[in-house]
Amino acid sequence: MTTSGLMFMGHGTTSLRGQAQFFELVALAEQRFDGPVRGGFIELAQPSMYAAIDELAAQGVNELIIAPVVLLPAGHLKDDAAQLTIYARDRWPELTVRLASDLGTATELLDCFNQRIEALDTPADAILVVGRGSSDPSANAELHAITRLIAERRGFPTTNTAFVSLAPPDVVSGLTTLAQLGAQSIVVAPYFLFHGVLLDRIEDQARTWASAHQSTVVISDELGPDPLVLDTLWLRIQEAQGDKVRTNCDTCLYRTREAIKLRII
Repeated sequence: MTTSGLMFMGHGTTSLRGQAQFFELVALAEQRFDGPVRGGFIELAQPSMYAAIDELAAQGVNELIIAPVVLLPAGHLKDDAAQLTIYARDRWPELTVRLASDLGTATELLDCFNQRIEALDTPADAILVVGRGSSDPSANAELHAITRLIAERRGFPTTNTAFVSLAPPDVVSGLTTLAQLGAQSIVVAPYFLFHGVLLDRIEDQARTWASAHQSTVVISDELGPDPLVLDTLWLRIQEAQGDKVRTNCDTCLYRTREAIKLRII
């Protein structure tokens, strides 16, 4: 008899609000999945992703899907999630373990992101999409693609992409470029799942810049535990169940011989 379990792997944050948002998403998944569901974090919060795996295995699960609650295919998917998959297979050899892909550019997720911008109900000349930033160039490139997709959906002729850490341009540079192109009212749209310190940093930097340049800047909310986010996760889970996972890894540093052998990447 097959008993399936689902484990949500979150990044982790010191923000209690962000942690609560993650577990709200897990609770929504429990209503949809016919089997035990647990959530665990890579860092900064408890329970750890390893503890969540152990708990599911101890409950008698023999088929496990690891669903990374990760927006873009950077190190937390290609490295941390891969290590978690190896851990589960080594520690619990009786488990059939499948790893889902990142959320990526699914239509449902873009719809959710667009709704956050529309909720501002504020006329604007331009949009600055801000991501976490990564040392993985393929993940940074994905955010530029998302900016383009949002621009075409909303008909915005003036858009830009920025990162709050690890990659240029930063928030201030992104806003300055839009102002040089003539924008006077700018929407800053953080492409983040849950609240955390980086969102606070984006807001502080954007408001400081706006005050110094006498420009109007409005900031949209993070995606949060929205049903559209869960719909996107469900698409990735179904892909994993059908062994159809495709990770964007042709140009990344994580495409190692060992990972390919394990069929993680």
